[in-house]
Amino acid sequence: MDLERIERARPAAEQPLIHDGVDRAFIGRLVREFYARVRRNERLGPIFARHIAGDWEPHLEKMTDFWCSVILKTGAYQGRPVPAHLKLKEVVEGDFAIWLGIFAETARELCPPEVAAIFIDRSERIARSLKLAMFFQLPARGAALAAGENGN
Repeated sequence: MDLERIERARPAAEQPLIHDGVDRAFIGRLVREFYARVRRNERLGPIFARHIAGDWEPHLEKMTDFWCSVILKTGAYQGRPVPAHLKLKEVVEGDFAIWLGIFAETARELCPPEVAAIFIDRSERIARSLKLAMFFQLPARGAALAAGENGN
């Protein structure tokens, strides 16, 4: 992969990606292929099956909106990912490595290298944020003081 070409193609985090063929339809195909693979994964598949019963289309459309907002800056996604993921008590930190691996594999197979690199970079940022929210919460200051951690 030509790193210089990737850096030229990579938009600033707040700028939309403008690349031939990367539109809502393309992102929808990427999302659908990714989740098809997730559903077949022995660890992640059962977790998703417990939380998305029946028709997957609403979830796939929501995730297409999400990725269109992340990549194209459409503003289509109106959800709140952190509270949604905090409800998933069976998810462990290591599950993110599986998720990222499947996502990277899917992006590399479906996207030109410079576009795959952008999707993968954004997925890694998202995973870091979700992991911090789910697994690395500091206790509230009041709880710390009550527990005697006030430095005395």
